[in-house]
Amino acid sequence: MPMYRYVCENCGNEEVHMHGFNESPTISCSACGGRMTKTIGRVGIVFKGSGFYITDSRKSTTSKNENE
Repeated sequence: MPMYRYVCENCGNEEVHMHGFNESPTISCSACGGRMTKTIGRVGIVFKGSGFYITDSRKSTTSKNENE
């Protein structure tokens, strides 16, 4: 079952709840009892492999005439 992040519309409290993909439960805030809405969670990104550093990018395109 996937985990979903919810934020309270009243107090801004954040909670994580687990439920089925096709379910749409009504979730109340545990802090104030307000209505909670599903939000997009934060995702960590990891870049692996070559091509992510300035030294890995394309070769310099300057010609000999420009360097003189």
